[in-house]
Amino acid sequence: MEAWTATKQENGHWLFAWDADSGESFEIWWNGTLLNTVVGGEFDCELNGYAETPPPLEVVADESGVDAESELYPPFVILQWRGVSGATAYLVEQYVSGAWIARKTVMERERGYYTYQTAVLEDDTETTFRVSALDARGTAGTPVNFSFKVVRNPAPPDVSFSMESGASLVVEEA
Repeated sequence: MEAWTATKQENGHWLFAWDADSGESFEIWWNGTLLNTVVGGEFDCELNGYAETPPPLEVVADESGVDAESELYPPFVILQWRGVSGATAYLVEQYVSGAWIARKTVMERERGYYTYQTAVLEDDTETTFRVSALDARGTAGTPVNFSFKVVRNPAPPDVSFSMESGASLVVEEA
């Protein structure tokens, strides 16, 4: 999603709007919590305490409806990790162009394990993420790194076939 607007409505809600293709769905996140999944380019936000400025929402394209090519080779990965005693949240970051970029803060919910689904990853490129446990003061613990290389369209194997008269099929690797 490139650009969005937030407009204060007469009922006190904030109306978020952005460009979207017909039928395209988006996840609406606030403070590490999934608020809703919407179809189209609008979300009516009813959060209290945001009279002067809009709430800091994150609008993310919902990648669960992947195309046919991606069904065989998903364009994303799912990070999984176990909860840490004393953690109040987990910071997920991605290494991009020589710097760590925060992607999401996952709140501690005493589930025992946590997941994060990445956005679509670039094909045939190694991508690195890290997850750090945060304490109540926001201090990060030692991160755990995850590295992936997703190849959705691998090159076909270099194999040739030939038939000899009166023989069975012979497969030769080139």
